[in-house]
This record gives sequence, C-alpha cells and structure tokens, in this order.
Amino acid sequence: MDRIINATGSDTVYLWYYRSGKIVKKSFNNRTWIFVSGDDYDLGILEKSLDATSYIYRYTQMSDIYGTNTGIQIYMRPSRIPDLVSRIEHSFGYRLRIYNADINVILRFMATRNLEFYRLKNLYEEDVNVNSVEIYPVAANGKIKSVAINGKKYSNDLYGAVYRSIEENDIIVYRNYSGEFITLLREMKKYGYVINTVFGHERSIESYGRHSYIPGTVKIKNKICINADSFIYSESGLSGIFELSRVSSMPAEIVSSITPGTVVSAVEVKEALKRKILVPFRKDDYEIAKTPREFFGADVGGIVFNPEPGVYRNVYEIDFSSMYPGIIVNYGISPENISGQKTSYLSSFLRDLLERRLFYKAISGRADLYSRRNIALKTLLLNSFGYTGYKNAKFGRIDVHEKITYTGRMIIETAMRIAEKNNFRVLHGVVDSLWLSGNGNIIKTINEIKEKTGIPIVVDSHYKWIAFMPQNNGIGSANRYIGLRTDNTFKVRGIEMRRIDSPELVKKFQRDALNILKCDFHQLNGKSGELDRLKRTYMKMDGFPIDDFRIQLGINRHIEEYSVKNITYYLMKTAGYGRGLCPGMSVSGIVMDKGHNIILENTEFFDRKYYSKLLERAFKPFDFIVSHSFYNIPYFN
Repeated sequence: MDRIINATGSDTVYLWYYRSGKIVKKSFNNRTWIFVSGDDYDLGILEKSLDATSYIYRYTQMSDIYGTNTGIQIYMRPSRIPDLVSRIEHSFGYRLRIYNADINVILRFMATRNLEFYRLKNLYEEDVNVNSVEIYPVAANGKIKSVAINGKKYSNDLYGAVYRSIEENDIIVYRNYSGEFITLLREMKKYGYVINTVFGHERSIESYGRHSYIPGTVKIKNKICINADSFIYSESGLSGIFELSRVSSMPAEIVSSITPGTVVSAVEVKEALKRKILVPFRKDDYEIAKTPREFFGADVGGIVFNPEPGVYRNVYEIDFSSMYPGIIVNYGISPENISGQKTSYLSSFLRDLLERRLFYKAISGRADLYSRRNIALKTLLLNSFGYTGYKNAKFGRIDVHEKITYTGRMIIETAMRIAEKNNFRVLHGVVDSLWLSGNGNIIKTINEIKEKTGIPIVVDSHYKWIAFMPQNNGIGSANRYIGLRTDNTFKVRGIEMRRIDSPELVKKFQRDALNILKCDFHQLNGKSGELDRLKRTYMKMDGFPIDDFRIQLGINRHIEEYSVKNITYYLMKTAGYGRGLCPGMSVSGIVMDKGHNIILENTEFFDRKYYSKLLERAFKPFDFIVSHSFYNIPYFN
C-alpha cells in the first residue's frame, strides 16, 4: 500500500508517497478560499471592491461554532490570502470577521480531502518502515571532531560517511543543539560534499515562566529532517512523530519543530475543517465579562492538598486518565456552551484523540511502538487543557478553562466521598490523583468513581510504603515523596535525583540509598546503620570520577541581563560570552571555589565544602524515612 509520508508546496502541493522503499511525488493544483462576514453595508462595499479584481466570490451562509453566518466566500490561490486579508483589514478594520485565512496550507489540503500521513489499516499496525538515519556531530572549539551515525562513531572520512548516509536515507534525524550539524554541513561543502540545505534561526521561547531553547533547524532538499532535540522526538521517537503527524495532518518535519500546544491547535483545526466549521482568523471571544467576585470565584484551579508528613504503608495511588480532556469530551464543555452539552464542538474535536490515547495506554505494555504512541498522545492531551485558556487558540476561551477546573474539583470531591464510604482514608490529592490508605476494596471503589464521574480512573501504584516529606515549615509537601511499590520498584518525586541541576554524585547516593530501603515497612527502621555507612563513604568523596561533580544549570536570560551575579552567571562567563548562549539553553561545569564563584567547564579540582552541603541535603529524605518508620507512624486502618 502506498502511504503519504510528507507533503510540500502551496499553490501546487506535492504529496510524497512511499512505494517499495522509494519516494514517488505527485503534484496537485491547490485552490482554496476565505470567508468574510459582517453587516450588509460593509459586505456591499467589499463586494464592489472585489468586482474590480479577478477574484471569484459568492454570497453564501457558513457556520462557525456559534452558529450560521451570512457572508462572502472568496476563492483564490493560498499564496494570495495574506495580501487580500491585509487589504480587507486596512479598509474595514475589524468590522468584518475573516475566517479560514491563516490555516497551514498542507493541513488544509490533507483534511479537506480526507488524506492522512502514515495511514494505518488499524491501530495495531506498525509504522511504515521509511529509511532513516541518526546523525549526531561532536564539536569542540567550533570544529567537528567526530560524528555518530546510528550510534557508530566516525573520526576518519566522516564527511564521506555523513554524505552517504544522507543520500541513502529519506528521514534525517540530526542534532544541532549548539549549531554543530550546521557547522558539519558547511565544513562538508568546503571539501566538495555539497548538500542542498536551508538553515533556520535558533530561538528562545517562554511558557509558564519557563524558558526553552529551540536550536536552528535544517532542511535538506527531498529529505524529511527531524531535530533530535525536539521535545516530541526526545520523548517518543519517530513513532511518536508519525502518530502526531497522523492525527494533526501536519508533516512530520513540522510536527518535530513546533510545540505540543501548536499540534493540539492543528488537531482542532483539522476536525473543524472536516465538519465544515469556520476557523476564525482573529478571535474576539477571549472571556465573558465578570465582576471581581465572579472572577475570584471562577479562577481557582485544581485541587491540591498537602499530606501529613510521615511514612504510610499499604497505600493506593489512583489516577484519572486524561482527566481534563475527559471532562471536555464527556461533559461537553466548549466555547459556544460553557455550561456543557453533549454536542459541543470542542468535545467532538477531541473525542477521537482521547479515545485513541486511552486505547494505546491500555496496550502500551505490549510493545514499545504502542508505548511511544501513547506518550505522544498523552503529551498532546495534557496541552489540550492549557490551550482552552490561551487567548490566541482558535477554540480557546478562559471561561472554558475555568469551567473545566471547576468540574475537576467536583470530580475529585466526589471521588474522595466514594473512597471514604468504602473504608479508605484520603492521605493526599493533587488535581487528578488521590492517595488512599485503608482496607477497602480498591477495585470496587474505582469502578464506583468511574460510574459516578464518567472519567476513566485506574490504580496507578500500590505501595508497600510511601513517605511524604515535610517542607521547611513542617507542613507536608504536595510533590515530594518516595514510595516503594509492591513490585519492588520505586516512585520518587521532588528529591534531588530528579533535578537536572544535581551532580551525578548526589544522584548516585540517592540511588544507592533507595536500594538499601528496598524492603518491607517493618524493616525500614533497621536500615539506619547501612545508611550511615553509605553516607560516610560518600562524604569522603574519594574514588569518584571528576564528572560526578559536574552540575548543569539552565539559562533563563542573556548574560548582560543578570542583575545578581549568581553561579549561573559565572559559569556562562567561563563558558564564553561570545559563544551565543541563549535563554533555554544549559551549561555545565564543576564548582572549584564557591566562595569566590570559580566554576569551570573542565577541572580536576572541586570545592569539598560545597559538595558536602549538597550531599547533606540529599541525606535528609532518607533520614526522615528511617526515623519516622518507627517513632511516628501515621498509619490508618
């Protein structure tokens, strides 16, 4: 079966079919339209203006999510849309509403013709086996020293090896975090290995207060180029990229270079096109006006309540599967009907996506392929909720966001009452998860919760014991815990080994400490001697490779913007002001003298006092577990 694996173009669209290991391209003329609505007077003026042009148009009625609109449908080539839209807005301001004017050309072409990238016969089917290669250059001082091609290192004849790999494969997965792939291709050109390329600019973005760095992109003629540093590829590989390309009607190359939220928006636009629902060009329905009282009552968010610090045994963690997307779908919440109804548009847009994700979640243990598809779809659905409150999302509205969180709070409260009725005590809760202690029937409990709320819920973990850590003020932390499951695997959150800026020395200690505590609840108190010996070994800091002392720090501003000269500033300065370090990137080094802010990229010396403090902090969770497992046991029957 021929499968479409890519598409390019605009006024002429080229579909790339994969046939017997080769790419065959077919071209198609592409004509499209925009829709303009408004009052009769303004539409009449627009009509007269169009009569003086070569545009073909007609008066008609079309529907957006709020209802039917009368207006003018104007036909044209995609390349002419931006100019016409600009002229309309220049003449009429925002008195006329414009629809379907900024939709990705390929997405629109695929969706309106019911075409699909990487089409599957059924959800179990494997992906098409497109020839692909991973090319990861290693650079030093602006020069390429070696290249890893599918994991094999090349130091000699590396230009020839890279050239042959690109020529022989259709998908090129590259690493360009510090511009090394672009450097490699430019060096190859000097030696006669010419690859037809286009380079994109690097950029930094900020979302929810967190900076992310997006390396410069590389496009190679007649190839599909995937950035290995993209979030989606790093989380779910090519299988995840293919899956998101399938559900969004966006080419894999584009999917790999945009945020998951943008992919969510593409899915919603695709579903709107299939249902012949107009997509607004500029939104004017961000939020319903509220009094201050209504505002503070609505904007509350999800439920989070802190546990009592301590060590608990026989604990179940139950988790709603894709709770917020499930609320959108099952409660019918959408911008055109905030109170919710079963036929709402946003609900219908996301229903197939949610069902697809729940299917792959159920079979994710059968094969790595299904697990990767599940991860990719889970990422999408997590972002689907955030996008409901994003003012520029095509079908976003802050009131929808607030209604979803309100419904989520009601669902959690319902789940708590059902759990307590079934002889459980709620120890802890965070948005869509509950931790329960007691001797009730857990299967009966989650079945009742699912029946009552309409949202799928599962037992995420069953713990032999779990320790909830205190904050500095003594109150239990909502996101710091260590739990040993009944299958002898740990689940840890909020401790140092989970932090990107913790040195490997600290992470090694905590992994070794967890192995010591891999025991039943009643044995924990007897582990203090082993833990003390382990702590003494690490505090000597002897016999560890120097890289175990390396710390990695995230950059959240340009070096000249640091008003406080902290350790990140000095490491950036050491790494070289002229290297072009950007917000969202990270730098690593070894602290040689914290008191004088000496931190070097490479050194054989380290500040023992500084690393001793890091280790002492890493000891605390384990000291807490051992001491509280006997003297202070908040265990509930």
